[in-house]
Amino acid sequence: MKNGTLYAKKIKQAYNKFRGSRSSEPPEVRPPVEQLILGVLSQETSLDRAEKALSQILDDMVDYNELRVSTPAEVSSSISKHIPRSVQRAKTLLTVLNSVYQLEYTISLDHLAAKGVREVKTYLSELDGMTPYAMASVMLWSLGGHAIPVNDVALEFLKENDLVDENATGAEVQSFLERHVSSAEAKEFCMDLDAIVASKAFSFNGKAKSAKPAKSAKTSKKKTNSSKAGATKTTKKKSTTKKKTSAKTKTKNKKSPSK
Repeated sequence: MKNGTLYAKKIKQAYNKFRGSRSSEPPEVRPPVEQLILGVLSQETSLDRAEKALSQILDDMVDYNELRVSTPAEVSSSISKHIPRSVQRAKTLLTVLNSVYQLEYTISLDHLAAKGVREVKTYLSELDGMTPYAMASVMLWSLGGHAIPVNDVALEFLKENDLVDENATGAEVQSFLERHVSSAEAKEFCMDLDAIVASKAFSFNGKAKSAKPAKSAKTSKKKTNSSKAGATKTTKKKSTTKKKTSAKTKTKNKKSPSK
């Protein structure tokens, strides 16, 4: 990524400000396929909303195999309350799950735990519908690898705050962050980043974003009085002009000789 040294310094300064934003401890380790589903669902939203969507799926479906054979409309119906562009998310999710099934004849990725990091990355990257974010999500949360998942909303946040290059892709930003956030801090960093992005209460100057203050009654009254004063002046001006015109007319009539 361009200007990596500059942005590394900015990331460090920013993280010192939003560190600890998370409201909970890192979650328990999930099975890789379940984390993959969460990775797909949270591509454009927070982890919290993705977890709620997954919970709804588990309420509506018997198991992940039933999820796999469901229609996009059925899946969208389960997740639409929590997930933006739910139809597109549903299609991507079904594509990924069917890709897993075609390789494994089951909906499970448990065998990845016994593979090396490079082998796991190669396997996941070859799944249809897989994104760099979803892959990093599985690597970090299920397999204990060093990864920094950056979804679409986090990427937008980082760019808006000038913490990464504006033209960088999600994959480039993930790679950059993995070089500057240690493996020991990776999970906490990701949770803090997700929390601060979801809250929309952070700017790089360290001040919380707030709505514009409402106009006070005093200010409104002052403006109203000013408006009234302006209207009174206009009325007086018109009255004065009318009187002058009337006076001129009378004078003219007085001077005119009668026939």
